Amino acid sequence: MGSSQRLAPARDAAAGTQSAHRADCVAFVVDNQTLDVISAACEPRFLSVLLRDGGSREALEYLAEGVPPRVLIVDVTDSQNPLTAVLPITTTFGETTRVIAIGGVNDINLYHQMIEAGVVEYLVKPVMENALVGTLARLDKKIVEAAPSPEAAQRRLVAVMGTRGGVGASTVAVNCAWIVAHELKRSVMLLDLDLQYGTVALSLDIEPTRGLREVLENPARIDSLFISSATTKIGERFSVMAAEEAVDEDFRYDASAIDLLLDELRRQSHCVIVDIPRTVAATRVRVLSAATDAIVVTELTLAGLRDSIRLNGLIQQVAAKARTTFIANRVGAKENGVSKVEFEKALGRSIDILLPEQGRAVAAAASSGKALAAVASSNKIVALLRTVAAGLAETRTGKAAKRRGFWRRGRS
Repeated sequence: MGSSQRLAPARDAAAGTQSAHRADCVAFVVDNQTLDVISAACEPRFLSVLLRDGGSREALEYLAEGVPPRVLIVDVTDSQNPLTAVLPITTTFGETTRVIAIGGVNDINLYHQMIEAGVVEYLVKPVMENALVGTLARLDKKIVEAAPSPEAAQRRLVAVMGTRGGVGASTVAVNCAWIVAHELKRSVMLLDLDLQYGTVALSLDIEPTRGLREVLENPARIDSLFISSATTKIGERFSVMAAEEAVDEDFRYDASAIDLLLDELRRQSHCVIVDIPRTVAATRVRVLSAATDAIVVTELTLAGLRDSIRLNGLIQQVAAKARTTFIANRVGAKENGVSKVEFEKALGRSIDILLPEQGRAVAAAASSGKALAAVASSNKIVALLRTVAAGLAETRTGKAAKRRGFWRRGRS
């Protein structure tokens, strides 16, 4: 195939960039004739299709750098041994990506070896459009099963953020999750994405695991069984994913893995509540862009006002459709330096919930390793957070959520 004409840069629709989200179909091809067939067969079928110039080496590099697509079509004519070319791909990414190989060797033994290696189909050049369409049709059922169901699309994905460290965002996340699970009887996944300094596991007295780190470092392993092994169950409907990684490590992960993790969690739970660290910008943007709800926890201070304005601007930029709730915590504390009226005027929207100063009660609950809602159900903070949790327990189009004036007031 060395004499085949390479794809023109204009035809390489995704050249030089990695998709921010999981693509439905990605193809690496070394000739224009095959490209035209793939384009004709795939573009009417998939919502997102990336066509790239290259073969198995380029495909493997692409997979290693970002989120694996649902379907990968790879030209293996760049390798003298097609089986050797696909093995690293199917071995590493075969659980989440269905691989269709295209080669130049027409041999029945090779075909069987490729199928045994994890390739769903091996097509020989010149590839006919009807052959590729038939292959894709046979994959349709599995692709539909792997995609989020309409029911899952209506479930809540809640991003909880604090304007400053220690303002109580984790307390809000933990108690809302507990109320939704134990009082409103909905399945909840609480995810703490601060892998080094997160306090969710500590406040609930559960053992953190390395499962969350493994999920983020190896997104190809994300499936229902692996998620189950990486979570801690607190009752029938309440699950937690949290870690406690060493503080002397510069732990990094590809933020695109967040997309796959959130997709899987939403399949398993009615409500996914994510406690987002302030310092990881890429993670914050990923979660917000997928969120149905954004909760910002602040204090009525000058620093809290500044950062509330900044976070509100970010939400409007990347999650304009998310239902946004601003919660002012420790209202009445001596250190509060900005009145509610001044705060709202500068922010350009109302504060939805005012949580009173209840430092002793919150600290006592944390020391006992339980949510405040579990040990002091009549506490004022718990009563107010029930209003927030009630909205999270509804489906995205739930009538009850629409009736609540609080939620209408919460949009900026």
